[in-house]
Amino acid sequence: MEEIIIKNRFNSNVLLCGKYENMKDCLEKNQDANLQDANLRDANLQDANLRDANLQGANLIYALDDLYALKMQKSNMKLTFWKYLIDGKSPYQSFEYEVGQEYNFEDCNNDESELCGKGGNVATLAWCLKDNSNADEFIKVEFRVKDIVAIPYFTDGKFRVSHFKVLRKINRKKAIALIQSKFNK
Repeated sequence: MEEIIIKNRFNSNVLLCGKYENMKDCLEKNQDANLQDANLRDANLQDANLRDANLQGANLIYALDDLYALKMQKSNMKLTFWKYLIDGKSPYQSFEYEVGQEYNFEDCNNDESELCGKGGNVATLAWCLKDNSNADEFIKVEFRVKDIVAIPYFTDGKFRVSHFKVLRKINRKKAIALIQSKFNK
C-alpha cells in the first residue's frame, strides 16, 4: 500500500488522500469523489474504470496517453478541439464555417477502425498544423462528449463528432504561437 495524494492543479489543495495499492485502486474506490481540476500528471490509469468519475477540468493530458480517454468523461462535458481550413474552406468538402454558428453532421461513420470517415472531423491543433502545411486558417470548435461519434483506435490526433459550434478562427501564425506558448510555460 502506498500513500496517494491528489491535489488541485491550481491551488494545491488536497482533493483525495489515503493508502491504496496504486492510483487505479484509489480512483476506482473513490468514484464519487469530486476530482474537478485534479492534477493527475504521470498517473498510470491503464485499465482503470472511471466511467462515473467527475474529472471535469482534471489535468489528464499526461495521465491518459490517447484521445480515447475522452469518452470516459461526463456526457455533457464541453470539449474544444480544432479543424483546419484552406482558403476559408474545409479541404475535403469545400464547406465554409462561420464563427458563432453550430453545425450538425448526418450519417456519421462510427467505425473506430477507420481513421477517416464521414462526420465532423476535428483534431488537436498540433495535428492540424502537421497534417497540412497549406492550411492557413484554423477554427476552434466546441462540442460535448456525447457528440463524439468515433475516436479511431489508432488515431494520431483526429476524430469525428456529430455536432460542433465554431468558437473562433485564427491564422497559421497565431496557431503556431499558441502551440509554442503551451510548451514555454
